Amino acid sequence: MAVYEERIPQVKQQRPRRRGNRKLVILLVLFFLTILIIVFIRSPYSKVQEIRVIGNDIYTTEQIITQSGLMKDMQFLNVWENSVRNNMKPLEAIKDVTVSRSFPGLITLHITEQKRVAFWSGQDRSRYALLDNGYVLKQVNFAKRVVDRPLISSWASPELLPHLAKSLSKLSPDVLAEISDITLTPTVYDKQRVTLYMRDGNEVRSVIYKLDKMMNWYPAIVKDLPPDTKGVLSLFEQPWFIPYGAQGAIPIQEGQEQPQQ
Repeated sequence: MAVYEERIPQVKQQRPRRRGNRKLVILLVLFFLTILIIVFIRSPYSKVQEIRVIGNDIYTTEQIITQSGLMKDMQFLNVWENSVRNNMKPLEAIKDVTVSRSFPGLITLHITEQKRVAFWSGQDRSRYALLDNGYVLKQVNFAKRVVDRPLISSWASPELLPHLAKSLSKLSPDVLAEISDITLTPTVYDKQRVTLYMRDGNEVRSVIYKLDKMMNWYPAIVKDLPPDTKGVLSLFEQPWFIPYGAQGAIPIQEGQEQPQQ
């Protein structure tokens, strides 16, 4: 008997199949996910409820939102950064824009603009921003806004504006804020001579290609001048100062440390 039992093949016990159960679970999960998506799309949480703009100075918040193509109540998930960037291209002073999303329904546009370094004054009393890349932005008229940058007048050489813009962009904010007006005053020997009228009552004469270096000395130089004395400060190779109504010049002492930009 033992010999016959060894020859009889043993039948393996098969485990019950669970494929049917797995398919049912997957179908149920897909079903509930579909229901959740439909409920979300129809709920207020799927809509854009608020649009914020951060970092804008030249353009108003309304201008940026309108140009972006974004609107309240549009689908929150349909906001694409590349699309917003393409829509922003007509706004010439915008360098970059990034989009961030926050639930529920908040879209934030982070704007990076070109820096304003001066104002270009038109003959019709218009006022346009001179950007740090040398471009005069005529999309926005600043005539009704506070003059917080130097005003350019009597400028007969537009080709020199990019050079001026580059120099002004390197000035410290405090020094740039002290300049009231800039006028091109060329000579036979130097076409880049400029005259700067300061808000403290002084007048500075220099050249465009030296402004970014020489003008950052201005606060330290003025500090060492006689009290309550206004006049003409020449910032060339050797700075000197002539008080208004005086005949002789006051030499500027060397050895002062240039302020950090």
